[in-house]
Amino acid sequence: MFIDEVKLTFRAGKGGDGIVSWRREKYIPKGGPYGGDGGDGGDIILKATTHETTLTKFRHLRKIEAKNGERGGTWEKHGASAENLVVEVPVGTIVTDAEDGEIICDLEFPNQEFLLCKGGRGGFGNAHFTSSTRQSPHFAELGDVGEEKFVKMELKLVADVGLVGLPNAGKSTLIQSLTNVRPKIANYAFTTLTPNLGVMEHKGRSMVIEDVPGLIEGASEGKGLGFQFLKHIDRCRAIIHLLDVSAGEDEVIANYQTIRRELENWSTEMAAKDEFIIFSKADIIDAEHLDEIVKIFEEKTGKKVFLTISAGAFIRIDELKDALIERIPERIFEAPTEEKITETTKYDLKKRTDPKRCEITRLENGDFRVTGERIEEIARMTDTRYPDGVGRVYDVLERLGVMRRVKQILHDEMLTENTGFFEGEDDIPTPSIWIGEKKFSLEGLIFMREGR
Repeated sequence: MFIDEVKLTFRAGKGGDGIVSWRREKYIPKGGPYGGDGGDGGDIILKATTHETTLTKFRHLRKIEAKNGERGGTWEKHGASAENLVVEVPVGTIVTDAEDGEIICDLEFPNQEFLLCKGGRGGFGNAHFTSSTRQSPHFAELGDVGEEKFVKMELKLVADVGLVGLPNAGKSTLIQSLTNVRPKIANYAFTTLTPNLGVMEHKGRSMVIEDVPGLIEGASEGKGLGFQFLKHIDRCRAIIHLLDVSAGEDEVIANYQTIRRELENWSTEMAAKDEFIIFSKADIIDAEHLDEIVKIFEEKTGKKVFLTISAGAFIRIDELKDALIERIPERIFEAPTEEKITETTKYDLKKRTDPKRCEITRLENGDFRVTGERIEEIARMTDTRYPDGVGRVYDVLERLGVMRRVKQILHDEMLTENTGFFEGEDDIPTPSIWIGEKKFSLEGLIFMREGR
């Protein structure tokens, strides 16, 4: 089954937890902290490949997850980082955000890679937090969560030439004569229900030709699965417009105008592509009548008929191959310069003292919500079982200027509203700070008295 559109969730691996451990050896009575760091979670990388032609393998998948990093060990052993998960998709896959439709990446070159989800950083063990003022840290970090994205993957096939025309115009027979593909062929409309890709080998050149299922009037508005078919020729560099000449001059002209109108309505880029007008089934009518139809067609449409052929009888097929090779230059894939996948950003708190980097919002219940990339990461990775770990969050809030601003807000409210509270009172709860989904109480850190 040809699947060219899927929706699924990608989730990178979680970082491994750091551990709290102490050095315990004979003759070393006061061994210091010895807990190792956790390993990083695996990234999810999309890679364009020519070995895949559809998105069928994702049809029954709802979620793809990378592996988690391993937990740190004693003796300052670093947990193993998880391997990155490389997901191969067909060349021409466009990845968009499934919620808002924003384009995330367009994989249009073979072997092109894109980092879709970054794995979580491994948590630091207690050995990492030693300093001159904190010689025995009794806490470690949790591993950070990996990125998660709900995306829509849409395939737009990449071909040099696209075959378009009404149903039963002879497109499948022509692509069979030009390439190595063997599509289903029958004498009725809509024999071809999915796009077919074939490779034409001629005089040392290779060219990819795409047979698009028959279009009908209104295809640009979605009729007859028009959206699903037209999008596949967006990337083609030229179009072969195939017309059944045996239908007669009036019908040929009407058929051409119908398909041409749909291409123009689809996009201006589509309408501007090079077009080869080919009359098929030329062996059915005599040469004199054929010349007359060509003349009438060119007079009424102002378009030049490129060739009259018969794919079934293999008439002028080699001539068509020569023309395609001559008129369409060889496609050269030049993938963008491979960007090095950067490691997790390391923050220096001394450079993060600007309070503008954190936003403080007052909630209806009197609590505060603090948002900011660095402080949210620290809160996520804080193991609240360790009081020293929670104390580190307060230290960071102080360094980032958050505590000073919170105190100022409470002080201003006390002056303007003539209210306040005593810490420890049961009837008036002490405000708290929310960072992400974690709550940090301000009790014991802020003291205010009622204004008199």
